[in-house]
Amino acid sequence: MEVEFIPEQEDVNEIKAIMQMPESDTSKDAYIKTMLPLFLESVMAHTNNQFSYTAEGKLRIPGGVKIYLAKAIERNTMKTGLKSRSMGTVSYSYDTSVPEELKGHLAPYRKVKWDA
Repeated sequence: MEVEFIPEQEDVNEIKAIMQMPESDTSKDAYIKTMLPLFLESVMAHTNNQFSYTAEGKLRIPGGVKIYLAKAIERNTMKTGLKSRSMGTVSYSYDTSVPEELKGHLAPYRKVKWDA
């Protein structure tokens, strides 16, 4: 049974708590709500794991995956990973890819994929 993951405010608040962002700060709520399903889709593809659902049809997201999602979203919202910088007419370039050490949070959830 595959259910589309539509984040609720409770999911957003949990991600904000992991990011150490006050619940009262709603400036990034829309972004978090939009990015959660997208990052989760990439996690599912990376781990070959669809995770499980509650009887009510709500997706159970393991703790390590939640940490990964929060850190990946946090990395995308901050100006981290400066790749290059120009001074004339000011130009900055940022690396928004998720670092390999963050993917370590996903290792326990990887399922073996067999090719015949």
